[in-house]
Amino acid sequence: MHNYLKFLLIILGANMLFPQGGNIFVEANYNTFSHGSLKEFQQEFVDDVPEVDLRINDDFPSNFGFTVGYRIDPVNISIFGSFNSTGGKISYSDYSGTIRLTQPLNGYTFGGVYEIYLGNQNNLSLGLKGFSTYSSLKIISFNEIANSTDRQELKLHSIDYGIGASLIYEYPVGFITLRASAGFDFVLGGKLFFNDEDNLYVENNNGDPVRTGWTGLRTGIGVAIPL
Repeated sequence: MHNYLKFLLIILGANMLFPQGGNIFVEANYNTFSHGSLKEFQQEFVDDVPEVDLRINDDFPSNFGFTVGYRIDPVNISIFGSFNSTGGKISYSDYSGTIRLTQPLNGYTFGGVYEIYLGNQNNLSLGLKGFSTYSSLKIISFNEIANSTDRQELKLHSIDYGIGASLIYEYPVGFITLRASAGFDFVLGGKLFFNDEDNLYVENNNGDPVRTGWTGLRTGIGVAIPL
């Protein structure tokens, strides 16, 4: 929450520095990020417990998110913040009880975009961006066998850095502008450290760090409002 308050202050500051032109935009996003490292780690957990018929119900699938940003028109630069959420789930249940392991993953991204207009109409542009993402992952285990119940939770985090490119199309309607975007993000995922032990991070069976993997396609549709 504090990070988003800082972001709003940055937007207000940018509007004061460039009063001659700017707009705030809001997008709903649909993303197909890979999360390959997390998927492999999830599969390893299932394979390591062969005596239980564990099933993967969710493997960090495509997800929805949102983006809020401010574009400084005189310099064609935007600052933005976005939120994305996905997760994994493993479970087993029969007459004897229930085993469930959930892994919700959230990403909080802040960055900047430089737009290059394509053509003479100034409604289609190529956006080149750089950003950083704070990722939070929880591993929540729940076991209920007979009359015994056990719940445990691990919290992890990482700092990820990325670049991306997208096509942005805008169409003015009255005082607002409709916008749509489609592009690709490439992210260098950081190690997933335990929140209570900053020097410890998650490894797979090969001893390699497990990473978030926010690389993939990102699309968006929304509106821009002049300020």
